[in-house]
Amino acid sequence: METMQLEKKDFYFDHKFDKESCRHTLNDFQTVLHCHHYMTLTTQMAEDAEFLNGTEVLTTTMEDTIYKVLNHYYTKHNITDLWEKISIAEQYYSVCGLGQIKFNHVGEYSASVDVLHSHIDEGWIKKWSKRNKPVNYIGRGFVQAAMCLFNDKPPRSYQTEETKSIVKGDPKGEIRVWLDWE
Repeated sequence: METMQLEKKDFYFDHKFDKESCRHTLNDFQTVLHCHHYMTLTTQMAEDAEFLNGTEVLTTTMEDTIYKVLNHYYTKHNITDLWEKISIAEQYYSVCGLGQIKFNHVGEYSASVDVLHSHIDEGWIKKWSKRNKPVNYIGRGFVQAAMCLFNDKPPRSYQTEETKSIVKGDPKGEIRVWLDWE
């Protein structure tokens, strides 16, 4: 298999700020702009909440949110082509302040995603240093949502595993994604 080289699809970035409520809206959705400090603390809290399966809650919350956001964008801009969906998803990841990803080998049953930059990993290293366990539950949720939309499947159709991680010292992260057969 070879890595896909996509021409970037034009990404429409409609940002509004309501001075009265101090709320940001991005493409019709209220948005919290990137803050790696906030993301690291949220991730640590999710890990500490093992009794609630906190990391799974973080991943599925991101999956649900991004599923709605990307689906709205694809519908509003009549994006139906797989390669255009991939291009928009990669750009959206960056615009949301999560870092930079590259989808590879996308099919109905699986894909791999290179995490070229991860603000959660880089923020974690600045705050607490490297560690032996991946931290990008938010990125995994994003990837799961995108794969569902690439393949016209509902949320929870895919599972992910972070097989390489910047926080662990790898030069780039990698998220493997596969169709959940259960």
